[in-house]
Amino acid sequence: MSWHLRDLTLATGAPTGEGPSSGFVFEARGTQHVVYVGEVGGKLHMHELWRDRDGWHHNDLTKITHAPVAANAGNGYVFRCTMHVVSLGTGPGSVAEFSSDGGGWHYVDLAQASGSAAETVTGAAFGYAFPERGTQHVLFIGIGGPIYEYWWDKNGWHFNNLGLAAAGAPAATGNPTGYVFEAQATQHVNYVDANSHVSELWRDSSGWHWNDLTAATGAPLAQVNRNTPGYVFPSQGTQHVNYVAVDNHIHELWWDVGGWHHNDLTVATGAPDSQTAPSGYMYAATQHVNYLGADNHIHELWWDSAGWHDNDLTNAVGGPPSVDAEPRGYAFEAQGSQHVIYTDDSGHVIELYWTP
Repeated sequence: MSWHLRDLTLATGAPTGEGPSSGFVFEARGTQHVVYVGEVGGKLHMHELWRDRDGWHHNDLTKITHAPVAANAGNGYVFRCTMHVVSLGTGPGSVAEFSSDGGGWHYVDLAQASGSAAETVTGAAFGYAFPERGTQHVLFIGIGGPIYEYWWDKNGWHFNNLGLAAAGAPAATGNPTGYVFEAQATQHVNYVDANSHVSELWRDSSGWHWNDLTAATGAPLAQVNRNTPGYVFPSQGTQHVNYVAVDNHIHELWWDVGGWHHNDLTVATGAPDSQTAPSGYMYAATQHVNYLGADNHIHELWWDSAGWHDNDLTNAVGGPPSVDAEPRGYAFEAQGSQHVIYTDDSGHVIELYWTP
């Protein structure tokens, strides 16, 4: 069981990237997908690197779909039998969606599709699916910090102001991220608010609600303009939200039937301080949180029944240090592998992968 390094830019001949890259798995097709923004002819294009049993390949999604230039990288997700990649566009309220339904890639501007554009948007878009309800959700923030959502059902795309829907919710400084807790049929949107608290907007059958997770747990204040990604541990019935606090430590806010709790993962593991927002995922009966450490190494904080541990992935793969990486991780359960994606200092998209 070991970690390995693969340079996906060299493997595919794709353009170099600007900013973070992220990955996801299409389990039904047995494929992996990495999305990022890279320059082509002086303009930013959305790119996809994808892997099947024949290896890694490259698609220029902007060129294929004749989409406008990209503003920045977002993320990708799977909804039933389709793939979706979202990012901010370049016009007022513009959010770009690239989708693949087996007949190729398509582009749509969600502001136009919903017929209800928000004001000028900022930050980065984040998308996720709620398959049991047959809906998709794309989150982003406006000038001044309101949180907006374009959401899709069988009737098409719609617009929603989540700050208004969840009474009392403060404005955001960090990009919102979301996830679904299927066991309770709820949605959860997390962000750093104007008070440097980690806020949660959550939705059940009665609508949207606001929860101040920092106040609920007594956790330290969060760094502004940082993401607060969350994930679910289904077998334990728990939720987990990770963030970087003002002490530069990685902190975990986690929920069980007893409510929300706090854990300082940096103290628990003795790992270096963080330079970037963390990303978390589940693999079998373990949890994994990735970030760029103060030592310019990619680190993995991972949990099993014995507790939390630190793993220096840069040392494990023999790769060079990085000063600008924002690692994002995901698991490919069907193939028994784990993957951490980042763009290195030369703009190459790098994959660290673990196989048993």
